[in-house]
Amino acid sequence: MIDLDVMPCKYWSMTTKLSYLQRRILVYSIQYYKLSDTSISDKEYDSISRQLLQLTKTATAKEKRASQYWYVFNDFDGNTGFDLYDRLTKTDQEYLLQIAMFVLTKYQEGASKSGIKRSKR
Repeated sequence: MIDLDVMPCKYWSMTTKLSYLQRRILVYSIQYYKLSDTSISDKEYDSISRQLLQLTKTATAKEKRASQYWYVFNDFDGNTGFDLYDRLTKTDQEYLLQIAMFVLTKYQEGASKSGIKRSKR
């Protein structure tokens, strides 16, 4: 779970919080389903998905529609992120794929430096 009640998150609008969690879910989904690797556990992914769903329940319709990736998440139920990438616009696919690869590379470099052995998926 991501603590959205600490700085700077506690000053973010509901729309910004929704957009942030949506982007995190998208990045991890891209890593898992497109890059066949991941930088977080399934448990962590599920936790962030539940957090997004809970926040979505408390947001107004206007706040939800104003979030950056609402067009992808309007019917998201947290069960899977398999089809999220395909719902993105081409521009958003390219942008988020770059972020996913960057995060994964940095995670792998950190694991390598610390001597952690990790298995793919």
